[in-house]
Amino acid sequence: MPPEASAGTAIRQAFLYYSKKSVTFLMVRLTQHDHDKMNRISNVFLIAIFALLLMAPPAQAETPQGYFKAGYERHQQGRLKDAISYYNKAIDRNPSFVLAYQMRAAAWHQQKQHNQARADYSKVIELGEPYFKAVGFFNRGVVNYDDGQFTKAIVDFTEAISLDHKMTQAYVHRGIAKSKIGDRKGQIRDFTYAAQFGDKRVREWLEKHAPHVLERKR
Repeated sequence: MPPEASAGTAIRQAFLYYSKKSVTFLMVRLTQHDHDKMNRISNVFLIAIFALLLMAPPAQAETPQGYFKAGYERHQQGRLKDAISYYNKAIDRNPSFVLAYQMRAAAWHQQKQHNQARADYSKVIELGEPYFKAVGFFNRGVVNYDDGQFTKAIVDFTEAISLDHKMTQAYVHRGIAKSKIGDRKGQIRDFTYAAQFGDKRVREWLEKHAPHVLERKR
């Protein structure tokens, strides 16, 4: 398996991991309507990065990879400002370092610095391979949602789906964003797709709030 394929597999696993971790929070919010901010995505790539670090040769301290590794270690420790500083150094030495943009964006997002996070996810979309682009659009959509820009979030989730039409959580999150702009039909439609792709929590929500949709699918 070529390195880029291994990276893609790891990233896919990380995305699926995040989706499983976040779905309970999302469905609770949908039933209670008492939260306006989407679950943060600081852990989206932690499994992927760990896998990539295991596959990579030892990084020299002052190389882009060395600075990235130092930033990632501090990121895991919750030292976000220090992590960002090292990600900056990695990017300064390699302006096409997609993973560094990804993790710096996650750190910015954890600090609620939406403009900076959005800019870095845009670089992931610009520079990344398709498996990066899809998750980049998804993550930028979450940032836009957290920033109250629901229409822009919907656009980003739609772009993610166009690159990976089975990205279940993109349907879920797009449905939530649609609910915020009063598009109830669009919300139900997206939740129906997610349920068809096997999301059990979304199916449970539909059974309670829109059972007629599931009946039509039988």
